[in-house]
Amino acid sequence: MPQILEHQRVDIALQIVAVQVEAYQEEARLIGFSDIPQLTESKEDIMKSKEVFIGEMIEGKLAGVLSFEIKNERLTICRLVVRPRYFRKGVGSRLLTHVFQRYSKCKYIVSAAERNTPAIKLYEAHRFSIIKRTAAADNLVLVTMKRD
Repeated sequence: MPQILEHQRVDIALQIVAVQVEAYQEEARLIGFSDIPQLTESKEDIMKSKEVFIGEMIEGKLAGVLSFEIKNERLTICRLVVRPRYFRKGVGSRLLTHVFQRYSKCKYIVSAAERNTPAIKLYEAHRFSIIKRTAAADNLVLVTMKRD
């Protein structure tokens, strides 16, 4: 069951960093791009973040994390990361569903690497559609997706 994470706590911030490293290392391999900014985030970066963090625990370990910011009823998903051992077990879907239920009046936006097809398919399965493609460094294309 997803829950709000107290990311200002050192132990929670360390767990978030651990999940991010595993997930973004896998994404880096998948998309052929290793300069994902979150791979260099420290526990201090997480602790001082203004984002809201939601996580799901499985067997006492943090399995996945979603963070977001809300401005003017627009909810921007900043990260959705799942430990690779929990891929395709519904963690990402449960985190998204939790946010949709809790913040039902918002419009949602997210960006992802176009080559991250598992992420794109997950968002599309939750009624997101691509609204923009942006060329980034080293042949990386980012897609922006929205859900009304």
